[in-house]
Parts: sequence; structure tokens; C-alpha cells
Amino acid sequence: MDWQEYQEAVARLYEQADGLGDVRRNTFLPDRTTGQPRQVDVLIEIEAKGHPLRLVIDAKYRRGKINVRHVEEVIALAEAVGANKCVLVAANGWTKPAERKAAMSGTDLILLDIDEALDLVVEDKWELCPVCEQDCIVLDHYGTLQLPDGSESVHLAGQCRTCKLAFLWCLACGDEGHMRPGDSHTCGCGHTWRCERGRMCVQVAGHNALLEI
Repeated sequence: MDWQEYQEAVARLYEQADGLGDVRRNTFLPDRTTGQPRQVDVLIEIEAKGHPLRLVIDAKYRRGKINVRHVEEVIALAEAVGANKCVLVAANGWTKPAERKAAMSGTDLILLDIDEALDLVVEDKWELCPVCEQDCIVLDHYGTLQLPDGSESVHLAGQCRTCKLAFLWCLACGDEGHMRPGDSHTCGCGHTWRCERGRMCVQVAGHNALLEI
């Protein structure tokens, strides 16, 4: 997952909530002092009993915890664009000082981890990659192999979009396994599955040819 996808996930999180008013993604508002455009990840505008309210939502996709500086940046952004409230959504939590700073300023801290974010933006997600833990394996390949006896073997497979770790599930024998680039796995059917140069291949039992899947 990259920061654009995480920002997309945060936007979808708020779009799915009921009664939130108008939700705008990746929008620009003029700075009240300089007039220069300021980028806002997610903007929510609400009409409450005739009074307009503006919420700034900032998505922080970082490997570590957010700190006080990140909270101060969001507070400054909200003040600059005239927001009534700001919310900071983080992928990996926050430090205690950051939590205290947010509480004193009325800033909400929301945890949306990578696995939850992927559920919002990636269709057919299978699991968060157990190797890089930064992206997901998407089981987007459902295929069949023609066997020498005329029968077919059905499989489901996919790869992590970041580190290319592959997952194979042979539906014929029920065998499954992970493969790093360069690794191979022989299932119960006798087929040898390989992960080579960012693609998955198979050597059907009894044949020497390597087929790309």
C-alpha cells in the first residue's frame, strides 16, 4: 500500500459513515492569511441547525508512530483553512506526547491500520503480506491446467504487489503455500509451482515445459 491508497481508504471510511454531510477528497482551500491553496486529504462540511461546520481529516501513512510535530501540522492546517475541527487518521498509532497534544487541542486521533485500509480499497484481498507487511496478496488469478490425461487441475493464486511474495492454492489437492521470488513449491498433485522474475509459473507433473500462469 502507498500513501495515495491510504488517503483513498480514509476518504472511503468517512464516505461510508451515515449523516456526515458533504465529503470531499484531496481538495484545496485558500489559506486565510496568504490566500495560497492548502491541500486537505478529506474535507467534511456539515450544516448543523443553520450553521456551517468544517472538519479537516488528515491521513498519516507512516511506518512508525506519529509524533507531536505531526499533530501540530494538522492543527496548523485546520486553523489556516478555517476548520472547526481536525482529525488525524494514522496507520501505526501515535506517541504518548502526541496523544496529550491532540487531547489538549481537541484533535481526534483515529487508528486505521494497513489491513483495515486495504479492506477499503483493494478488491479480493486475501491477506496482508506476511513478509513485507506493507501491502497485500490479492488472489486475482483463478485458472485451470490441462493435464496429460485430458483432465483439468484448478488453482487460485496471487502475489504481493510490493515484494512479489506469491501464494498458491491448488484446489485439486488442497495444497497451498507461499513462495518468495526464486522459490518453488510442489503440491500434492506433483505439479511444481515457481515464482520467477515477478511472475508465477508451473511445471505440470510429467512434463518438462514451464508454463506461465
